[in-house]
Amino acid sequence: MLSIEFRIAGLGAVIYSAALFGQAAPVREAGITGPAALATKAEASYCFARVRGLDPERLPPAFLVLRLRVAVSYRNTAARPLILPLERARTVYMSLKPGRMSVFKERLPKTAPNAMTILPPDVSPESPVNPRNDVFTVIPAGGDMAQPLQEEIMLPVDRKGMFRRYPDLRGRRVFVALRFTHRELAAPLRAELSDRWSRFGVPWTGAVTTNTIQIDVPAAPEAAPCKDTYLPAHPEAVSKDRK
Repeated sequence: MLSIEFRIAGLGAVIYSAALFGQAAPVREAGITGPAALATKAEASYCFARVRGLDPERLPPAFLVLRLRVAVSYRNTAARPLILPLERARTVYMSLKPGRMSVFKERLPKTAPNAMTILPPDVSPESPVNPRNDVFTVIPAGGDMAQPLQEEIMLPVDRKGMFRRYPDLRGRRVFVALRFTHRELAAPLRAELSDRWSRFGVPWTGAVTTNTIQIDVPAAPEAAPCKDTYLPAHPEAVSKDRK
């Protein structure tokens, strides 16, 4: 087991793990070992956010937000390529000290759709990736995902909520980890695709947890008003949108 640490220069984020990669989850019914997830890049920035409402005069003051953009790559340690559904639910874990982490309840949590029962129209029954689509990707045996997943997490730094308590993160060290639960494939569809796509690999779905990201939040971060930005969940979506 190797210990690794990546420091993101000038951004106050450190990525490390006790092992080389994050945890992988086997698919119980098939006995397939899933990929390992590794946060390979993190960019931390700060901005002032406002609660949206109909009457601006009655809204609370703006609060400071930590905007964390993370690139997550998957490594397949299995002997066969893995065919991975890209749609996924996301759970964010956070703590102010190493060790036990708690679930951070996001305002707009990312959830996965119900189990896939039929292939979407833009996916060919003959290939999971040709024509190119944003539904499936293939991770080669013993290799890494071609393009990492892109995630953005917004953590309140100094927000004071009426019904929810938020820790003051100014001048604190924050630990964050991500858990992804990929969209399930209904049993009949899984069996069909296992036969049709056998030359490409084996379908896999399940949950993976990344290594831990460490952020040292300044006592007085430089920040501007928050702006909405488009961050695709995976590069396949970028390629599709630019056509």
